[in-house]
Amino acid sequence: MQNDQASRTALLIAASLVLLHRDPKYSDLVSKTAADLCAQILDAHSARTRLFLKIVRQDWFRPIAKLTERITIRGILLHYVLRKKCIADLVRSAVINGAKQVVIIGAGFDPLSFELHQEFQGVHFWEIDHPATQHYKVRTFSKIDAERLHFVGMDLSTTAFDSEALIKNSFDSTERAVWIAEGLLMYLTLERVSSLMRTLKSLSVPGSRFVFTFMEKQRDGRIRFDSQSKLVDWWLCRRGEPFLWGTTRSELVDLVRPWQVVRFSDHDDLRELTSGLAGEPLAKGEVICLAEA
Repeated sequence: MQNDQASRTALLIAASLVLLHRDPKYSDLVSKTAADLCAQILDAHSARTRLFLKIVRQDWFRPIAKLTERITIRGILLHYVLRKKCIADLVRSAVINGAKQVVIIGAGFDPLSFELHQEFQGVHFWEIDHPATQHYKVRTFSKIDAERLHFVGMDLSTTAFDSEALIKNSFDSTERAVWIAEGLLMYLTLERVSSLMRTLKSLSVPGSRFVFTFMEKQRDGRIRFDSQSKLVDWWLCRRGEPFLWGTTRSELVDLVRPWQVVRFSDHDDLRELTSGLAGEPLAKGEVICLAEA
């Protein structure tokens, strides 16, 4: 991404959630709260995203969106929303089982912390992201309870995870935490991914959990969705957001140590989260991992 601009991927996913919430076929998969929060960010970001928001809300745009998806990454919109549903369920389970702190790394414009902030009154939340992206989110939600929701600016593509910055913003390394890195690690180098794994473990007491996604390497070594077109490869590189890291499940078990892998969730598992999706295309290639300290 450009250093002074919000992530285009974050904007695209926010628009996708608004779009899917308005689609009768998928509306139950995106809460009204999540769709409204994404819409507020798009409305406040710029004149261009404000116009795009108006277009996304039109019924006539849905067939165009489906056609666009078909020629870019078939099934990616449903993947986005089911990925988020799976991660939200894992985080809720961690909180119910005693985690008092939730840290979202590379939060983008994801509405999860705002939804959980309302749902769990005794839990504290931190969002860590590139300052250029985070700026728009903080501006839009400046009235959120600052005592329980903290924003910490970091550019993880160029610097290591800053533990001190997190602790200065009231994070307590003696309390159980749940860490989230959704759609982030593929943009980092192997060295930074490995360093991040170790740093988060050093900040985590036993019972803490780490929920993250990673791209599975294809047989030819490429890092991409199975249905991803060359158009998307070009777009990601042009926007400065290419995929840099991917792995296999067996390699990941060694990489995450001293975290212990609890389970993986792939496209087949995501499809089982809700009924009525048997014939729906779903992007394949990104896997959710749940690990525990």
